[in-house]
Amino acid sequence: MDWNEWNPFWATCFSVMAFLIIVGNSLTITTLLGKKFRQRPQFLLISLAFADLLVGCATTLYVIVQCGFFALWFVFNIFDMFVGLSSIFHLAVISLERLHATLRPFRHRQLSLKAYWVAIATPWILSLCLGISVSILARFKLIMQQKVLILLIICLITPLLITCFSYLVIWGKRRKITVRSFRRNQEARFTRTIFLVTAASFITWMPFLYHNIAARVWPDLILWSAFFIIKLLHYSNSFVNFVIYILRFPSYRKALFSLCRLHCVL
Repeated sequence: MDWNEWNPFWATCFSVMAFLIIVGNSLTITTLLGKKFRQRPQFLLISLAFADLLVGCATTLYVIVQCGFFALWFVFNIFDMFVGLSSIFHLAVISLERLHATLRPFRHRQLSLKAYWVAIATPWILSLCLGISVSILARFKLIMQQKVLILLIICLITPLLITCFSYLVIWGKRRKITVRSFRRNQEARFTRTIFLVTAASFITWMPFLYHNIAARVWPDLILWSAFFIIKLLHYSNSFVNFVIYILRFPSYRKALFSLCRLHCVL
């Protein structure tokens, strides 16, 4: 079997990953929509889970395209870029929300529902505009491929810098807090969990970004087997959130298991 070509092994790996992403994020959305979790910060997590659910759909479409439906390549490229950027932008918005909760806890509790709707809509609108624009520019060669790559790097590095800055400020602020109430401890645990989700997402994204850069600089040295592994790792970031929530949120874990038992009984 030639690992540098699409084969049943790679099709199975990506299909299993798509299944895990879709099921995991569907369970996350269903759980977070329960009455126990209907708090405004969780609205952003629901939106992130929905973006990751669409990543699972993009993974499925990737398998379909690789299996011979090449006419869907352009649609796949737009959709894949849109949902991938949406997931990354959500993490940046959530980090800013956590920063606001840390620096101005009282004003944060008074945030209106409208502010959260704006925060939710922002990553969707940005990722949709960028996904369509970059895909069209690359597809019809309206600008050089190097400039398309630079634009993609900027789109990924910018939310990374925003996220890093936010969590550095949060870390510095929490070090200065000597008296911790129960609410502060809960907020701190929630923030640490979201930081783990963000770190895991960027760790799984970075090899994909580096590979795209290397593919432009040394195109003859690229192995497709390495690309498939990196692409699989890139998609896996949308399943990692589900695993971290289970490990870090006891209330989420309890609600999820209750939901699963209920469905098993039915």
